[in-house]
Amino acid sequence: MIQSIREYLGTLTARFSEGWNRFWFTPSDTTTLGALRVLVGLLALYFHLSWCADLVPLLSTEGLISVETVEQLGPGRTTFSYYNLLHSPGELWTAHLLGAAVLLLLTVGVLTRVTSVLSLIVVLSLVHRAPLVTAEAEPILTMLLFYLCLVPAGRSLSVDAWRARRKAGSEAESPAPTWTATVATRLIQVHLSALYLLMALVKIGGDTWWEGSAVWWLITRTEQRLIDMTWLHAHPFAINLWTHSIVLFELVFGLLIWNRTARPLLLGISGLMWLSLALVTGKILFCTLMFVAGLAFVSPIAMRSFLAKRTPATGQM
Repeated sequence: MIQSIREYLGTLTARFSEGWNRFWFTPSDTTTLGALRVLVGLLALYFHLSWCADLVPLLSTEGLISVETVEQLGPGRTTFSYYNLLHSPGELWTAHLLGAAVLLLLTVGVLTRVTSVLSLIVVLSLVHRAPLVTAEAEPILTMLLFYLCLVPAGRSLSVDAWRARRKAGSEAESPAPTWTATVATRLIQVHLSALYLLMALVKIGGDTWWEGSAVWWLITRTEQRLIDMTWLHAHPFAINLWTHSIVLFELVFGLLIWNRTARPLLLGISGLMWLSLALVTGKILFCTLMFVAGLAFVSPIAMRSFLAKRTPATGQM
């Protein structure tokens, strides 16, 4: 009896270890992460440039969000930001433009091992400098940038990759798969799945989502919405269905996205859901980031096939 238990536990441990190593450390190529780098870089650049109008009014010495104001809101908890060291408009603009240049270099894939880390610092500096105006998008953006720092995302779809192939000439080969690409991809996938589940649980705890009226309250916010859908007040059933469908999808996504058969359907529905929410809430950055993060579930083979159909072979990067 004891011997059988030992054999069972040994087999269980061995199979768990094999599955664990296969899940986290099986080498994979960086095509999907390269595509994510481009998209996340563009969104980070959009976020960074959106600060241009408010940079001096908010962050200068006499701005609305001075360093002293942030310190008063959280004594002793001031986090690192190089904007804390800048005061005059000239200093702020110089740092801001240099930050935009770093994000652009990350997007096109120049020295990505360096620019990925610098890009995270650039975005975090803005977030830490003005925590009063952060919203849902910033945590998703910084999460994706952090995980891209863990992998050589410049091996695919980048100037770095193009220069390496050009230097190698006719002997150029596809970049070798690496286990770091798998680790970074899995971290994004696990993080995103947990995020979907948490969003669903938070909604379930709110009365408006249980009642089915939450989407209506989003529609009635006129400050940021891109389209007016108040005509839906005459169709309460449609509003209730839309509201409950969002909660159901967020619950299902976090669990069934790991099923390869259901994955394409869930990614397609996520695109439609985040597009509709972007239109009625105006939260374009957040909704786009959530959809882009979901692309981490697209396999490198599928991503290469998708890109090959849209990129001329002679100019492929």
